[in-house]
Amino acid sequence: MSKLKKKNLTKELAEELDAFDNMLSALVELLEEKGVLTQEELEDKIRDKIRKAKGLRKYREIQFSSE
Repeated sequence: MSKLKKKNLTKELAEELDAFDNMLSALVELLEEKGVLTQEELEDKIRDKIRKAKGLRKYREIQFSSE
């Protein structure tokens, strides 16, 4: 893959991640404002999900495996 294509792909991925970050932040703020969820509760939930997912095969691993 050429350096230009790789750079463009990296830039596109970074822009998508920024958009997802903004969407998630807005959602969390809205849930906090409505008293549905606190930042601490969200962080606890995320840590729990990460802990449970350790050792499991990820969809991307299956999709992009060379098997």
